[in-house]
Amino acid sequence: MSPKATLSFQVSPDLMVGINRLQARLGFEIGNGINVTAVQGDRIGVSLKDGQATVYYTKKNQFFRELGILIEHAKDETAFDVTEDGFFEGISTMIDTSRCGVPTVASICEMIDYLAVMGYDMAMLYTEDTVTLESRPYFGYMRGRYTCEQLKAIDDYAFEYGIEVIPCLECYGHMEKYLMWREARPIKDTAGVLLAREEATFEFVDELIRTVSSCFRSKRIHIGMDEAWDMGRGKFLDKHGYVSPYQIFNEYMERLIQITDKYGLTAMMWSDMYFRMSDPSHLYYEESIVIPPEVIEKIPQGVELVFWHYGEKPWCDDYMLKKHQEIGRKVIYAGGLWSWIGHFPEHNYTMETVRFSLNACRNNNVREAMATIWSNDNAECDLFANLFGLSYFAELCFDKDASQEKLAARFEACTGADYDAFYTMSFYHNSFGGEKDDYSNYSHRFLGKHIFWQDILEGLYDTHLFAKKMSGHYAAAAEKMKQYKGGRWDYLYDFAYRVFDYMATKTLIAENLVPAYKSGDKEMLAEIASKLLPLLKEKTVALHRAQKDMWFSNRNMIGWCNMDVRYGGVEARCDTAKELIELYLDGKIDTIESLDEERLNKPISGFSHYSGIATPNLKT
Repeated sequence: MSPKATLSFQVSPDLMVGINRLQARLGFEIGNGINVTAVQGDRIGVSLKDGQATVYYTKKNQFFRELGILIEHAKDETAFDVTEDGFFEGISTMIDTSRCGVPTVASICEMIDYLAVMGYDMAMLYTEDTVTLESRPYFGYMRGRYTCEQLKAIDDYAFEYGIEVIPCLECYGHMEKYLMWREARPIKDTAGVLLAREEATFEFVDELIRTVSSCFRSKRIHIGMDEAWDMGRGKFLDKHGYVSPYQIFNEYMERLIQITDKYGLTAMMWSDMYFRMSDPSHLYYEESIVIPPEVIEKIPQGVELVFWHYGEKPWCDDYMLKKHQEIGRKVIYAGGLWSWIGHFPEHNYTMETVRFSLNACRNNNVREAMATIWSNDNAECDLFANLFGLSYFAELCFDKDASQEKLAARFEACTGADYDAFYTMSFYHNSFGGEKDDYSNYSHRFLGKHIFWQDILEGLYDTHLFAKKMSGHYAAAAEKMKQYKGGRWDYLYDFAYRVFDYMATKTLIAENLVPAYKSGDKEMLAEIASKLLPLLKEKTVALHRAQKDMWFSNRNMIGWCNMDVRYGGVEARCDTAKELIELYLDGKIDTIESLDEERLNKPISGFSHYSGIATPNLKT
């Protein structure tokens, strides 16, 4: 192991707070050693010669990225000169804090350390209702919401790195968690959409924007506005009759921008509704979509359009960015790290899609790019499992031709993690790299979550395991994860091992239970009841404990209750399955109805939620 580098800094005092923070993260000491100076100008890079290092940066945040590159190279080299690509003027991430899994302030601040070293200059906190509004006690009630003081603490922390923290709200749709309460009834159109043409609605939105924006230095704000599928079809329809979606949306946007203008804010928004309203099937990525000129004219001039696309149709990025440019507003690209589909991100798909998308940005002169970290369905994925994708995204922003070797080295230098260990976490979803593992339908890649939560007796996804046995894959993945030990990320390595070990046993049961029952193989049924089901319960209990410990270290405790219910349900169903099989083998019951049912080929969806996986009738 290389000794720690020792550095002496002759730099602006406003850089020293970040420098001191990063000593432990990057593994260097401040003392008599390499002399570091800094030059702010047009160049991004770092050089070292004769014990003299110079860091070149255009914006404050880039100094810390180049400091990381200096530390990485200085451990093994005495002279080098690196110049980096400055095409992207803004490199940001959006962290979802709204899915009953709110990261602690300490976790967000730690993530900001890594973002600084990777070269991010912006971070967005996606808060649907997880902020405190003094006049609305039910807004974010029992959802782990942040206080204004906590949001200000995050902003203060990021400021020392030159990272701008931008609030990311929902100001129209995605309001289900608040609109369920009686308090919100006056501003409710449908289950998830606010009521347009209602003064009470704009009073609420004004309070939301005023309160949240006051917590941050930034004069930019993300106002959401995506996926308002059923606007105007609830209480609005009762009050006003049918009004075209274009008219409702444009009227609403006009009022909303008046509010952001009042507070001196530049608004950005997800762009999908303009496209969906222009498509007969309400799709977003179709090349045939044409937004009418009269609609484009109504899009506020100052608003910034965020094109979000996570790779389902990777070839569409080029023409979709062109369509956005034709609208004549600033365009921002938002990609995804595929963190929202279970316990781990699918890094393979992230890598495939991000490279294509960032090249499309370069080809279309889109100079601001965002990596989204969604946490759909109760944030099963640990926040820091996304470091792999964040590093990959950042490296391609600074070097479009970055080699695999460079990508791995930079990830390890920025995080202190093992690249192969983090990559192996993708094995949760499926097997990759084999001759038969070319997934023509992207959803077919995401088998992991479906198998993780499916009921042991009802087995909605059993047919996929009959066609492609996965128990060997998960057993091999568990053995592979065993070798990764120690350091900051030991908890995550251990958790991945436990997940794979659990899934190896669960898939082994699923591959054999129904066939044994149908064929009358009582020996196999007895083995499942007496050995495999108790073993699965034991592994479930251990995994339940491991994820609870991980959650309590990184997230607000409010919200964990749902995960207790999920794991507790799996544990209870192991007992029930064992009991029913034993009753059947003892001749005390003639049939097990759930095993009699024909197993249908239930389609895999990359966006499946917990409801409908464990059992068809469960609602969450």
